[in-house]
Amino acid sequence: MKNILNIMRHDLKKITGSVVAIITVMGLCLVPCCYAWFNILSNWAPYESEATGRISVAVANMDEGSNTAGFQINVGDKITEALGANEDIGWIFVESDKEAVEGVRSGDYYAALVIPEDFSTGVLSFMSGDLTNPELKYYENEKKNAVAPKITGKAKTAVQEEVNAAFVETLAGYVSDAASVAEASGLDPQEMLADLADRIDDLSKDITSCIALADAATGLTDASGSLLDVSGEYIGSTHDVFAANDKLLAEAQEELAKIKRADTTKIDDAVKKIEDTADALNTFDTVMVEILSADDSAYEKFLKNKRNTWVKNVNTHKTRADEQAGMLEEEGFTALSEKFTELSETLGDISAGLESLNEGMKYAEREPVIKKISEDNDKAIRLIIEIREQIKTDIDTNLSTALMNAKTSLSGFRKIMSGADKGLSSLSRNLGTYEDSLGKLSSSINKTSDGLDSLQDGAASLSDLLMNASGNDLLRELNNLMANDETAVAEYLANPVRMETEVFWPIENYGSAMAPFYTVLAQWVGALLTAVLIKVKVKKRDSLNNLKLHEWYFGRFGLYLLIGIAQALVVSAGDLLYVRIQCAAPLRFVLLACINSIVFMMINYALVFALDNIGLGAGVIILVLQVAGSGGTYPVEVLPGIFRVLYPFMPFRYAMDAMRECIGGMYGNTYQTCIGILLLFALFSVAFGLALYTPAKRLNEAIAASKAKSEIML
Repeated sequence: MKNILNIMRHDLKKITGSVVAIITVMGLCLVPCCYAWFNILSNWAPYESEATGRISVAVANMDEGSNTAGFQINVGDKITEALGANEDIGWIFVESDKEAVEGVRSGDYYAALVIPEDFSTGVLSFMSGDLTNPELKYYENEKKNAVAPKITGKAKTAVQEEVNAAFVETLAGYVSDAASVAEASGLDPQEMLADLADRIDDLSKDITSCIALADAATGLTDASGSLLDVSGEYIGSTHDVFAANDKLLAEAQEELAKIKRADTTKIDDAVKKIEDTADALNTFDTVMVEILSADDSAYEKFLKNKRNTWVKNVNTHKTRADEQAGMLEEEGFTALSEKFTELSETLGDISAGLESLNEGMKYAEREPVIKKISEDNDKAIRLIIEIREQIKTDIDTNLSTALMNAKTSLSGFRKIMSGADKGLSSLSRNLGTYEDSLGKLSSSINKTSDGLDSLQDGAASLSDLLMNASGNDLLRELNNLMANDETAVAEYLANPVRMETEVFWPIENYGSAMAPFYTVLAQWVGALLTAVLIKVKVKKRDSLNNLKLHEWYFGRFGLYLLIGIAQALVVSAGDLLYVRIQCAAPLRFVLLACINSIVFMMINYALVFALDNIGLGAGVIILVLQVAGSGGTYPVEVLPGIFRVLYPFMPFRYAMDAMRECIGGMYGNTYQTCIGILLLFALFSVAFGLALYTPAKRLNEAIAASKAKSEIML
């Protein structure tokens, strides 16, 4: 111990006695720290609007607008107006598409967006029935900067959001205007349904009168022959009543036929379209399974040859689902309409997922996206199965049964009425001759009475059904909302779902999040420079004869230890007081910086002590491996396999994890565990340096002699 302290005192005396040595030590303490501070400051907030707003993206609006159904609309103007208020990107609005494209090619702009002349026509093509997918043209200059295309990716997202909002706003305005025109013309779907229900209800009341007449006729047929004259008059009046009701029943049958044809056509159309969607999704599921396990070449081939086709296919089925949802909503089938709406949203998620796949994405980047697409596809298939069952039970069976019963009742009653009318005519001609006709009439009237009861039940059921449809609350509320505030509806439809995000261990800025990496990197560089500039060997002197290996080792390491602690105090204090990073536990941060420096010094000192020049090279190699693979910039999960294997053995990992605890907040024993593992690295390095010194001594001497022989190497 005495010799160790003597070496330390001698080293301090030598350093303080030399101006060059003092300057060198000061440089070792300050230069690595500046590296950490300047890098943290340069990464302080690169993705905030204040910074990304200086990234120039050109916008050329060539849209000529569209005149659809009497409405003059220019979606391109709405997009540029919204982008002008968006400060996330430095939007520059130019006069022509050629100017925008040439600016990207020359490097004046990082990217450019061109809105074509027929964009509004394409967006509103759904109104004419000729569906066209409008296209925006987006240009990027990837040579100008490696990170800039990732930042300008925010421009794509902003444009897509504005296009969707403009489309929904236009659609809402169109529907609102159409509803206003219909209302001004006196057309109200709810009133039409209510009117039909009233007519059916009137039929039910007339049937009640017919039943009363039939009952009266039964009593008359039992009267004596002296009442035949009275019966003749009754027959005449009954004939008139039957004729009037036959006309009313014929009108009811025509209305039921129209309802049946309309509902059957709509149901068949819905079933056909949902089957087409199911077939497409089953085929798409197979494609996604293949792409999930495909290599990069097959993935890129899919993007170039098939991705756009599938996006168009999915969007087509999404449009069909939206149409079916609207049709069913108007018919009053709210639950089934919601299923189609949910299917449309799921198809929209699939389409968005496909469009988010980019060329050059590695497997680890695209795997979660493809899995999410497959999950959405499975969800869509499940929804289709539920829709099939609901169509079968709620619509096809129940509605068809109600309409069939009403139709059967009407047809039966008309036959009965026709038979009764013929019987009455015959009775009127032969009343005085054929008394037995009274018996036949009595039987017919009894059957008529039974038929009238059945018809009355069917008419009452149909009247209730139509009245419920006309009084649908959701339909009324939507109609009122569209009439009063189409802007609110547009905003809701453009963003129907809001996501509430709760952040654990929030970091105020990107610079503070990167502080652990750059601080630890600076400390390792400082330790490596110390090993390069300060010798590990101790010259023999009279007062230091017969030094043991461990005395020599720890004696010179004392100087390394002091320099390491000085480096740690300077860099940690600068992070906190000069750079002003976020830090939840400042004292623990400073303590950890000191421990990091001691451990890094011991590792680099042991390498140089045992392996000399080879040790210096090893220290550089270890630094390079840790910079690339310790998870300081990119998550280790996205790095190549060799780095994921070496990750548990990198001191950077534990030093950065402990610093993140100090910056973001403590969780469990993570801080203490990381320090414990770092100390194990230190103990291993001491054992490595002492154990390998003697076996490697001859190799080190041979290498030093070879370097001296070259006369050009230090």
